[in-house]
Amino acid sequence: MQRILKKVIPRVIKQKLKETRFFEHKAVADLAVTSKRIDICSAQMAHILHLSKHAPLEGKVCLEIGAGWVLTHALVCYLLGAKKVIATDVVPIAQPDTLFLALRDAIVSIPRDVLAPFSDHARIRERYDNLLSYSEFSFDTLKELGIEYLSPIDLASEKIDIPVDFIYSNSVLEHVPVDDVPSLLNNLADNLNDGGTMIHCIHLEDHQDIGGDPFNFLSIHAGRFTPTLQSNRGNRIRCAQWAKLFDDLKGSNTDFIYRYSRLEKPLPEMIDSSISYIDEEDLRVSHIGVYTRKEK
Repeated sequence: MQRILKKVIPRVIKQKLKETRFFEHKAVADLAVTSKRIDICSAQMAHILHLSKHAPLEGKVCLEIGAGWVLTHALVCYLLGAKKVIATDVVPIAQPDTLFLALRDAIVSIPRDVLAPFSDHARIRERYDNLLSYSEFSFDTLKELGIEYLSPIDLASEKIDIPVDFIYSNSVLEHVPVDDVPSLLNNLADNLNDGGTMIHCIHLEDHQDIGGDPFNFLSIHAGRFTPTLQSNRGNRIRCAQWAKLFDDLKGSNTDFIYRYSRLEKPLPEMIDSSISYIDEEDLRVSHIGVYTRKEK
């Protein structure tokens, strides 16, 4: 029946339906039970903390950049004992009620076990049980947990009003227009306490067709690759240029904790002259994890 309806409903009407609040909420709910499920987000966080040999977040103030529709990574910071978590977005899109789904469909033992190297297992269990005791989530509920949602805020043009110990982003920085990236990174570094850290997971592929043609956007002339396209498809900054941008941050040290490449897909015959890169290997890097430590 669903397939038949898809065929008979005109495309214009289908587009209008997708734009309604109902279909947006359904899409967000789908995220909550898939990539934003708390066991999956816990595994992601544990993975980068392990690769970076990071100290525990117990008692720390954490800042998430581009928290998105489902604020699950903020809950993971809560499980790790963060004193305060500030989740931010340029546009206010968070739907905290979907966090119930992110918890409901998770395998309970996974967050406890994968996060245990970075906090006491019993305390994680206690905090997780506290999350399960909520029948619904709202912004007020999150405040009870020490989680503040701050949006709209453009951290490329302003800073938050309190210093933080840990900054995290996952597939966010590649959506920042090229001209805004240096000011964003400098503002984030300025917001860090001495000895504070940042971990950014950055996806360098063309988001229009990640599976089929992940490097296609490298051929588009800079004059046609507008800030809107940079936000939607990725800003095209390559690995070596990201390294330079982070190395330019004063009073800090940066390393890659991972660097992955796509070797099976072709590069465009012509690379736009505006793109800074070293060689083909640099162009083919698809994912990087960047770990920055501010000097004490």
